[in-house]
Amino acid sequence: MDKSDLNELKNMLSGLVEEIIDEKLDKITTKHEQKKEKKQKYRRRKQKEKESGSFDVDSLDLTAAEKKELAQASKSDKKNNVHLQRERMIKRRPSGRIEVRCRSCGKIEKVSPALVVKDEDGYRYKCNKCSCSPG
Repeated sequence: MDKSDLNELKNMLSGLVEEIIDEKLDKITTKHEQKKEKKQKYRRRKQKEKESGSFDVDSLDLTAAEKKELAQASKSDKKNNVHLQRERMIKRRPSGRIEVRCRSCGKIEKVSPALVVKDEDGYRYKCNKCSCSPG
């Protein structure tokens, strides 16, 4: 191999490397694009589930006894309101915050009532700064 063959080989390889790099750069997406794509996939999947969720009884080959039993079950379900949409559970609203005074430093803070401890003298609370300090 002489110098001209090496230069020709180098030019061919550099072209291939550039093509590979261009392909990789095309595949790189931002976080925003990734989130958007993830949401679209989720929506498509939910749509497919919704479409495939409907069950067609007529497409089944049922015997006369099975059809009669299915009719009785449908009648029973309608009578007992089985197919009614159930209400969603209402989210619990967060509890309000209360003002308390730290028993060590006297600082007044608004905190969740779950952080306040009740004892025989009333309520007691210690702020984070005082809780972390020694003593």
